[in-house]
Amino acid sequence: MRFKHTINVLIDNFRVTYKLLVYLLIVILISIGLSAAIVVPFFGRLENVEYYANIIETFNDLFDNIIHGDFSSFAGYFERISNNFNELLTYLGEHPADLVLSSLALMLIGLVRRFFIGLGNFAAGSLINDKMAMQANSAFSAALIKNLGKASLYSVIYLPMSYVFDVACVLVLYLILFMALSLPIMVAVFLFFVFMVLLTGVKMMLTSDWLPAIICGKQGTVAAFKYSFTRKSGNSFGVYSFFATSAVAILAFNVLAAIGTFGAALIITVPLSYLYLLCYEFVNYCDGNEIKYFIDKHTIIKPDQEKETSREQFLKGE
Repeated sequence: MRFKHTINVLIDNFRVTYKLLVYLLIVILISIGLSAAIVVPFFGRLENVEYYANIIETFNDLFDNIIHGDFSSFAGYFERISNNFNELLTYLGEHPADLVLSSLALMLIGLVRRFFIGLGNFAAGSLINDKMAMQANSAFSAALIKNLGKASLYSVIYLPMSYVFDVACVLVLYLILFMALSLPIMVAVFLFFVFMVLLTGVKMMLTSDWLPAIICGKQGTVAAFKYSFTRKSGNSFGVYSFFATSAVAILAFNVLAAIGTFGAALIITVPLSYLYLLCYEFVNYCDGNEIKYFIDKHTIIKPDQEKETSREQFLKGE
């Protein structure tokens, strides 16, 4: 039933997809512009390095041969690219200043981008909560400004925690892939994706109640994190199963959409995927805490043992 209710809530909040899309596009375009201001000058300085010039020349020759249907010299081209790339790495190791500074700047831009994406997710969650609690169509910008303090604290805590978990996952997946190299390539790739899905499910399960506990449950950011991480709401296996299967479905959905529309559909499917997961988090939290909510304009889901609440409490989503 929670999956069905999630779909209903997603349809009821579909207009939030466009609001989140505009916000994400603004954040991504600004981050791309800032990244380009760092990357372009860095590669511009490499144009005077022999090994970099050789790599570019080799790629140009390779593409030229492909266009003319000549595939006989692939091995030689790749060997030249590999040799020059190794020499370029040696050169950068001897002159690390530009590489280190550029890398640090790009990492900083990446962290700031993820921080602002966290703010957007918080605002989207606030809109979903308003719609589920009282069928209100709140403005995205108003929700963003109103919750800026809580959203900033949430994003600041979530950012390093997510980064550490992601690094740990990358290391685990690298070890799995390294040990699977002796297996056929398709088996190795299959194991890689299986463990990636399993680890993603763990991360999303541990944080699934965090945002709803802040917005809907009116808990403090740290208290809500403890509530979510310790799984006080229960049903951990069911929540984990949902996120693990959703990770596979979302990946397949976005890949098929990208292939079928040459990438154009990703403009809709990516924010819609975010919204789908947010809707489930709020539905799961409300069901687990016996809170009534709208799944559409005419349907209210009530717990088996409904708590007595005043009209003001209901309108506030309490």
